[in-house]
Amino acid sequence: MIRLNTLKFFSTSRYLLQKNVSSTKNVDATKVISSCLVGTKLNLDIKKGKQGPVALDDNEYPDWLWTVLKDDSKKAKPDKEPKESPSPDTQLGQRRKQLRKENRSKIKQNNFISQL
Repeated sequence: MIRLNTLKFFSTSRYLLQKNVSSTKNVDATKVISSCLVGTKLNLDIKKGKQGPVALDDNEYPDWLWTVLKDDSKKAKPDKEPKESPSPDTQLGQRRKQLRKENRSKIKQNNFISQL
């Protein structure tokens, strides 16, 4: 039987973790850094015959941009729970409504893209 003594490893890492956290309390730890270098072409050529966008320096972008992808699940309202299980006819009607809604959104998206 092989027995590994990991007690020292965990106690040391916990100490180092606490030390790093206490030393960086004043620094914004959630600061996001762009993955593209300044001046990199982003290959997002949307319009024909025009140059695509080029990556800027991180401080040239607005502050709200870095918070767009944060998890806002706490702010989202919970879905209403159905009181009873719906009948098959009700389920079919709900599915039709959902399909119509999806079809409308696809048509709107295609119309928008065709105008570009």
